[in-house]
Amino acid sequence: MSEFLTILLLLIWYAAIGSFSWTQRTPIYLFTLLAGHVSALALPLWSLAYGVEYRLDVVTVQILAAEPVPLGIMLSSAWLFPLPALAVFTLYRLRWWFPGHVTGLLTYLVFLLYHLLIEVAGMRLGFWSYAGNGELPFGLSASLLAAMMASLISYGLLYLLLVVQRFAWSSMLIALLPAILGLSLLMYGVLGAPLWLALVLNGADWTITAGLVSTLLFLVWGWQIITRGIKQTEQRYGEVRR
Repeated sequence: MSEFLTILLLLIWYAAIGSFSWTQRTPIYLFTLLAGHVSALALPLWSLAYGVEYRLDVVTVQILAAEPVPLGIMLSSAWLFPLPALAVFTLYRLRWWFPGHVTGLLTYLVFLLYHLLIEVAGMRLGFWSYAGNGELPFGLSASLLAAMMASLISYGLLYLLLVVQRFAWSSMLIALLPAILGLSLLMYGVLGAPLWLALVLNGADWTITAGLVSTLLFLVWGWQIITRGIKQTEQRYGEVRR
């Protein structure tokens, strides 16, 4: 039943995005959905590193890097990261959203709320859980950290959408198709490395604490870089858009 609902929602999502892409005369929305599917390929790796345990009726797997991605995760990935980025990108095209440090912070916070809702829903429905009840130093929950990292992925995707919106269709596809997967590798694999290395190696409490602090600082640094890039993109394209 859950598999049927997931496929039905995916078809509705694709139909809505396809229709919108037709009216906007750009395939950037459909390309972004395809990129979402590609991003799911690395999810078992992050599950192994961060202690996520998936429990889906559609596919029963052990969370190992060599195992296939659960079908429900693969299907829902078309909207998991792209949805908030595409929403703000559309507001930008309609001139209802403008880049800046304040708007960048508000946008990230909205993305964080979205991904927190996804985390809460996924855990309550039993789609996934975290080893050790997801407890991290300073009382930070693993679900909150996951939402923070996911929000930065969506925020980075927004930046890329602003950059490639005037590319030729072929160049746009080449840039977007691996984009979310690449952002996931960067956020979870690089910025989160201090934490997941400590977790995987069963480090002492102080190493996990140091890893968490380092990861949080890296996330702030990543947000600043993306915000600066968005502002520079607006300065480059702003006159043309006006």
